[in-house]
Amino acid sequence: MGSLDFDAAFSAAGALAMAGWASMILLPRWRSLSRRLAGLVIPTILSLGYVVLVAVHWHGASGGFGSLDQVAALFGSRPLLLAGWVHYLAFDLLVGSWILRRSQAEAVPHGLVVPVLLLTFLFGPLGYLAYVWLEASIRAAREDRIARLQARLPAWLRALEIEPRLMAAALAMLALAIPTTLAALIDPRLFQGVDPWIKPLKFEISIALYLATLALLVPLTSERFRAGLAGRYLIWPVIVPLFLEVFYIGWRASRLEASHYNADDALGAALYTAMGIAAVIFTLAPAVLAWGLARRDAAALPAPLRLSLIGGLGLTTLLGLVSGFALGGSPTGHYVGTVPPAHATLPLLGWSLEIGDLRVPHFLGLHALQIVPLFGLLVWTATRHATRGIAAVALFATAYAGITLMALAAALRGRPLLGWT
Repeated sequence: MGSLDFDAAFSAAGALAMAGWASMILLPRWRSLSRRLAGLVIPTILSLGYVVLVAVHWHGASGGFGSLDQVAALFGSRPLLLAGWVHYLAFDLLVGSWILRRSQAEAVPHGLVVPVLLLTFLFGPLGYLAYVWLEASIRAAREDRIARLQARLPAWLRALEIEPRLMAAALAMLALAIPTTLAALIDPRLFQGVDPWIKPLKFEISIALYLATLALLVPLTSERFRAGLAGRYLIWPVIVPLFLEVFYIGWRASRLEASHYNADDALGAALYTAMGIAAVIFTLAPAVLAWGLARRDAAALPAPLRLSLIGGLGLTTLLGLVSGFALGGSPTGHYVGTVPPAHATLPLLGWSLEIGDLRVPHFLGLHALQIVPLFGLLVWTATRHATRGIAAVALFATAYAGITLMALAAALRGRPLLGWT
């Protein structure tokens, strides 16, 4: 078989595999057809081709499987390289067929399975892991799964009501931190002097905390509120943009490219604009939740605690949007001022210790929904006095807002952290 014949066989194998993938993606309801094509007929044909290639050309090959160099030498043979490619096509197709069958048995929406199938087609094991992650997330979103998890927790946690979809999303986001951490440990590359995986890792942890907080607070609103448009806004319109943003940041990190302030081409500018719109969508959610908690039909809560929840959620939206617009509109990025050659930053967070950094007030603003309610809970636990508790919460929330705005003003003037030098 000549070189041209190998090229033709390569093209034919690829076209055959594409037919199998197309049947799974485009014809999911024709289960018998897609299963037979992608799960039996096409892998069988590809496997037969693989057997013939190995049987005819294995005897003349150098190399082996004992080391990476031996494998590289083995695939230096064009016939065996083709055999390896056919092996890849056949087995990835089988994995894709398994994913489709499994997703249909578990009633996973096909719209969510299509990106997983595309990942399996392109990157094999990545698609498999993506499906395992997706199915586990959907299972966790079912109320019985969350209830089973709660049953194993301490008594005070078992008493809490948890919104299952938001909590499942929080756990799924936290799971993404595992491969991100591994990538940070093994990737020797740097982007602008920093490990490129630190940024997606920080976002994953922060967003997981944000979603878990909403999951705990949404059930405190009334059933009527949760069933309405405002209550529904707190679920998928929040979850979807957050995951898309994290996926985008991770994709840019893998390419050693900036995810924010990246307008070098039309695609980058469009995606950066889309990120800004998504940020506004999920930053408005705490204000919507604050309204739900302020309604008369919300769960009965001690006045100081209710005030801390409403105040913290409201401040998150207000301060988050103000600092976010300042951050997004900055022509020089999140730093304000000339970055020194030996730039001192805060460990892990990366905040500048020498010039203005708009990420500081943005962080404070977005985490008001955890910090202010936590203070309110501590005050109520310590005093059990409504009047003093309300006064303490109001004073703390005012001071918190003032500190955040001071940090924003300091950053805009090019001064570090809260203006200290």
